[in-house]
Amino acid sequence: MFVMSNDRSRLLERAENAKRESKTLDFKSEFDVTSTPEWCEIIKDIVAFSNSGGGVIVFGVNNDGTNSKGDISTILSLDMADITNKIEAYTGYQFAGLEIAEIQRDGEMRAALIISSAETPIIFTRPGADVTTGKKQRPAFAKGTLYFRHGAKSEPGNRNDLVDWRDSALEKIRRSWMGGIRKVVEAPAGHVINVISSPKSGIPHLEGMAITAEINATPGAVRVVPQNAEEIWPYRQKDLLQAINTVIKKSPPVNGHDILCINTHLNTLKDHPEFAYKPHRLASPQYNEAYAGWIIKEYREDPNFFQRLREEFKKQHSGKKGP
Repeated sequence: MFVMSNDRSRLLERAENAKRESKTLDFKSEFDVTSTPEWCEIIKDIVAFSNSGGGVIVFGVNNDGTNSKGDISTILSLDMADITNKIEAYTGYQFAGLEIAEIQRDGEMRAALIISSAETPIIFTRPGADVTTGKKQRPAFAKGTLYFRHGAKSEPGNRNDLVDWRDSALEKIRRSWMGGIRKVVEAPAGHVINVISSPKSGIPHLEGMAITAEINATPGAVRVVPQNAEEIWPYRQKDLLQAINTVIKKSPPVNGHDILCINTHLNTLKDHPEFAYKPHRLASPQYNEAYAGWIIKEYREDPNFFQRLREEFKKQHSGKKGP
């Protein structure tokens, strides 16, 4: 889940103007992208921000809010897919809710890494590399730990953090439900509200009811919840990637960031039900063979297909204007 546009604007404004670190903002005076320990420290902050509702890391800024002399060019050129893969190596989860943007602080260009909120808390599945604290060395994080933001620090979570996360998730669900109820209450006279039973509705005579329908993207078509979604869209993302990479054998292979770029370009989950389906807001998307075939066809017709959509995604999310 990506940071909503209003949250993105708020975080970027804070990144450009704030003079001190906070729960949603962290400064890094420098960052050696070749250092595994330094990467582990960044990954720890990314996980802490995502578990705490999102935030932003600004590179090239000292703790007191002044600009440092650190080189940010290598940071601005980082591939989002590489960062996602590094996070997965320590968490077993491909967290793609990241964006790097150029910002201005005191007339100088800095790099901001915007981090979205995680749908469920991210847990470290292996320890991080050793980092030096004073005269001692310790792992950046331990296996099985969850990190949250405590003020301006990224620290292991506690019971209160989990309670806060639960309450926040419940509030999001409540707002979603209230929005649906409001639509029903405010529907004009004469309109009909259709309520569709899920396969787990608990109503025996409705469960398993067969619906004859055609999946298409026609605007205005009635939306239904299919009961055999696993048959229509059998691929998880890893299955989709395997189906694509088995055929085109591209080097480097197509990865999760490429799928994100394609989904963003097509608005797949909203406009192309013939390719993908998302059971509910907190679920992962499901795909089908038709989508894999379409992607393979596009690549064969245009070898720059993946690179072109990556550049389009980066331009769209960096705030840059075209030439």
